[in-house]
Amino acid sequence: MLFIESRIADLNVEEYLRTPLLEALQDRGIVAAIRASRLHFFEQSLASAERVREFEQTVAERSNTEADASYVRGDVFFFDDCAHYIIFGDGLDDGAGLCAGIIYDADTSEPSQRLDDFCRNVREILETVARNAEAPSGQDDANGASGTGKARIEWRPRDGGAREVFKSFAGEKIGDAPATQPRVGSAAERVRAVELLEDTGARGLLQRLSEAHADGRAAGMLASGGHDPEQEVLFARLTGAGLVRREVQISCRRDGHSLFRLPSPDALAMVTASNAVCSECGAAVADERAEELITPTPLAKAMLNDGAWLTNSLRSTLMELGIPEREIAVRHPAGEGEAQMLANVCGEPFLFALRDGDFTSAHARRLLDGEAETHASHVVIVATGKIQDEPRARLRDHARRRSRAGGEQEVIFVEGLDAAGEELRRVVERVSQDALTRALYELDASMGFNVGYALAARFRLMQRKGALQDLAASAAGAIGGGSLREI
Repeated sequence: MLFIESRIADLNVEEYLRTPLLEALQDRGIVAAIRASRLHFFEQSLASAERVREFEQTVAERSNTEADASYVRGDVFFFDDCAHYIIFGDGLDDGAGLCAGIIYDADTSEPSQRLDDFCRNVREILETVARNAEAPSGQDDANGASGTGKARIEWRPRDGGAREVFKSFAGEKIGDAPATQPRVGSAAERVRAVELLEDTGARGLLQRLSEAHADGRAAGMLASGGHDPEQEVLFARLTGAGLVRREVQISCRRDGHSLFRLPSPDALAMVTASNAVCSECGAAVADERAEELITPTPLAKAMLNDGAWLTNSLRSTLMELGIPEREIAVRHPAGEGEAQMLANVCGEPFLFALRDGDFTSAHARRLLDGEAETHASHVVIVATGKIQDEPRARLRDHARRRSRAGGEQEVIFVEGLDAAGEELRRVVERVSQDALTRALYELDASMGFNVGYALAARFRLMQRKGALQDLAASAAGAIGGGSLREI
């Protein structure tokens, strides 16, 4: 899927500076695809490159005079693994101004840094051409104090409001539960544990074992299970993942009182060889009752008690879709096996309610508290158990009321972790496509088609290495041959 990140500046770039800016960017190897396509058309029309600039200027002047929109509204710039864009705002809406962005996928390296580099290029070039270019008669200081050459260009993130909501969510505390829970075990151990706990059978066995230990019937549970080969395989996998450990419990035969636990039968042999005796009845320890136990580890308790395994699993799913970890925040409301997660997807907040078990009305009430804080336009409930009918109806009614009030919201219900990956992929890809369309719609008239959709199609169809460079060369009309570089 594709992601979009952008910066804006409170600046209206005058018409006579836009083409020089694109030309200067091309001199730095940043080729404007829309302009290159137009120049190729002009060159083909003239059967020569000699008067292409004059042709371009003539068409631009007529378009700016008679058309409803500017001749140069912006442009798109292709690279091997991403694309940049510029939109020149016309000051018609509040806050309209210069916008620069990057479109990238999960394999793009350091997109934020590359966007910063692109914005720096635009700023440096624009400040230079603003000083050197001669304004047409009547356009001097047309924009007053906001004119291009009046002040240094200052970029800021376009989704500033969403960023503040995200920071607030990530830094908040619900009750006494910190937003960032203390971690148990190493990163590798947690990864192995999450992978295993995604298996319903393994997770169910560990939950039953934990409950049996809490009730003091762990030994009876193992004894009733006999030597079930399937259960033994699961115990072996849980042991290998560091979720359980095998122990030997020594109990007094007379009153059943637990004396002590040992980490292995070998340790028991050492104790019995020492002629130790029972502190309760005085009998030799070798004659007391020895039972094998399988005990959940602290890692298992942490993964199950606060639903950490589910949180980690969903975080991994989102990161596989390309959402950076820095754009994902988690906190734990009061209640075991429950968490809320906020993800920033192309500037739109996704609020997740995660429940290891059934999702009830109580969970829905806590979710609505989080929704009121974040104003998330996408609410996703992921439960390993059943999502009950009452919370379904309540959340749908809330979404309808919000729509009637002018705020669109969709609610997505996912029962079972197996369905979460594909369902989230469809939703995130749709949101990504909508974000591209909104960001680039002003370029549609210049190209004659939906530029956002075309970019998404390009990433799907083109091969990785060098593909975007080939597309830019095609749009420029064999620009690498030198004809347009000489204009």
